[in-house]
Amino acid sequence: MYVLYTDSTRALDERSQLFAQHMEPLLQRCDAAMRAGMIPADIAEIPQYLKVCRWPFRRLEYSFALDALTAHLRPGHRFLDAGSGATPFAHALAELGVEAEACDGDTRLISQLQRLQPETIYGSKVRYSAQDLTATSFPDNSFDAIACISVLEHIPAPHDKRAVGELIRILKPGGLLVFTVDFQPQAPGRSNGHTTHLVRRSVELVRKGDLGGLLQGVQRKLEARRAVSGGAAQLPRSANQCFELAHLEQDLGADLRAHELPSRLGFTSDLQSLTTSDARSFWELQPGLFDDQGRRFVLPAASIVQKPELV
Repeated sequence: MYVLYTDSTRALDERSQLFAQHMEPLLQRCDAAMRAGMIPADIAEIPQYLKVCRWPFRRLEYSFALDALTAHLRPGHRFLDAGSGATPFAHALAELGVEAEACDGDTRLISQLQRLQPETIYGSKVRYSAQDLTATSFPDNSFDAIACISVLEHIPAPHDKRAVGELIRILKPGGLLVFTVDFQPQAPGRSNGHTTHLVRRSVELVRKGDLGGLLQGVQRKLEARRAVSGGAAQLPRSANQCFELAHLEQDLGADLRAHELPSRLGFTSDLQSLTTSDARSFWELQPGLFDDQGRRFVLPAASIVQKPELV
């Protein structure tokens, strides 16, 4: 598993060339469609993703995935963007002649995208469907490659591991699963960024009088602890909580490590080498983004997994 990280804008530009080549032109087409009034105002996710997809965080994630996928996929192969949201990532693969599909658990959003027909914006055909990633409707061995970009952190343990197992099930033998997760780096002697963020968020909810939101967060933490006490997970992790090193090593990555493939992009695989200070510096490559996003000390971790061939 790799940590996707750079320490300068120059290095960021060098390592996100595939994003600039395949994703940025699609985002520009979407920008133009927004200006032309082609996108309904009730699909708020599209203008949101136009910003998010261009974050340094996302530029490295998409470049990492594109490097692995473009080397593996051929025209006529089947590809799935699992947990796609409103991003045009599947269209980047469809432009290469791949039979691309995209799915998400948000049935409202998928319905809106199906009515919008994004191929009128991007010029490539992608099939959209609403799917629960822990139990999709796809048959076994359906896809030659699957990407799951910054999705698993939104799924609490142990369902995150079930989602990975489900994606492996629908992947063809020899196929690739490329996934990224929000990773909370931690080093001895440094403050825990997740704890700091949690405290700050709780204070914000109290000040706003949002006791319902606060209680919902407490409930998620209790459910995470019950999953551990019941033996379903080794470590507590609730929905929207970043993965820490122990989560990746014990709950998520242990079964996948033997089937991981190397990346050609030169990112570090030493997850212990980066600190919360490194994470802050990375976010600050885009001025103001660290403060705007709640001062989250997060970096993307990523992996390329190949499903074993049938014997």
